[in-house]
Amino acid sequence: MNPAPELVAALAEIRAGRALDLACGRGRHAFWLSQHGWDVMAVDQAATPDAAVTIVIADLEAHVFTVQPAAWDLIICWLYWQSDLMPEIARGVLPGGIVAVAGRTTGRFATSLSLYREHFTGWTELASGENEIRTFLIARKPVTG
Repeated sequence: MNPAPELVAALAEIRAGRALDLACGRGRHAFWLSQHGWDVMAVDQAATPDAAVTIVIADLEAHVFTVQPAAWDLIICWLYWQSDLMPEIARGVLPGGIVAVAGRTTGRFATSLSLYREHFTGWTELASGENEIRTFLIARKPVTG
């Protein structure tokens, strides 16, 4: 399974660092990041083991995993929406770091671009989009403030 093209394009010129992939599923983003020099931790309740990625088996809805504050150059949470996780993600990104979030626009975990923008107010948008199926936001955290 290939990584999201929007994510690949947005990260093309970004220097590799520490990345956290929340709700990683099969790990398509985590594995791609590790192949491109990132030090990756991937979290999901059914993550696929991989020697190049640190895997944490955890149910995010049960709050058994906590995002370390100011610890990550990049946090991805792709196609998963949990409102109370967004502030934790925002705190977890280092100043100048990047968040990449996406969700479905219908169903149990439905969200919208406007909700993402509310959670990441003041961040510089690198890429965003929304259609009838999904929405995404990739943004850089301000260095100051």
